[in-house]
Amino acid sequence: MKKILFFLTVVVLFSGCVNTQQNLYTLDKDYLERRSIETRVFDTKNEKELLTASAQVLQDLGYSIKESDVNLGLITAEKNSDVTSKAGKVALATLSILSMAVDKSETTYEDVQKFYVNIVTTPTKEKTIKVRVLFTRKSWDNKGNLFKVEKISDTKTYQQFFDKLSQSVFLTANGI
Repeated sequence: MKKILFFLTVVVLFSGCVNTQQNLYTLDKDYLERRSIETRVFDTKNEKELLTASAQVLQDLGYSIKESDVNLGLITAEKNSDVTSKAGKVALATLSILSMAVDKSETTYEDVQKFYVNIVTTPTKEKTIKVRVLFTRKSWDNKGNLFKVEKISDTKTYQQFFDKLSQSVFLTANGI
C-alpha cells in the first residue's frame, strides 16, 4: 500500500513538470528576417577593436556596460528610462484626479523601463567578423511590479546602432 501511495505521489508531482508546448524548439516564421536585421558583417580581422567600437557606441547611446569578454566576443549593457514624458505623467495625474470614480490605489500603469542590449561577435572563414545585437526592454508599473518584457523589433533601432558602429570602425581604421 505504501508503494502504491508513493508511486501515485511521484506521478502527480512529475505530471506538473511536463511541458505541454508542442512547438517549443521550432523557429517562428519571422526568424530569418529578424536575424538579418540584428546582424551585420564587418570587413575587419580585429575582433577586439570591433568590440571596443561597439562598447563606445553603446556608451554614446546612454548604455552602461555590465559585462564584456573579448575572448567570448560578448558585451552586455543596460540603461534606465522613464516610460512617459513629463507631459504624459502630468496628463496621467490629471486624468486620475479628475476621475473620482477610480480608486487611485488601484490604478496601475507602466512607469519605469530598462533597456538591455547583448552583442555577440563571431569571426568568419572569410576573415570578416559578424556582429549580432539584440535589444530588449523590461518595464515595471507604478507599484514596482514587472509589467512587460519584450524584444525590440524596431528596424530603426538596429539601423541606428549599426550606422554608428560603421562610422566608429571607419574612424578607428583610418586613425581619425
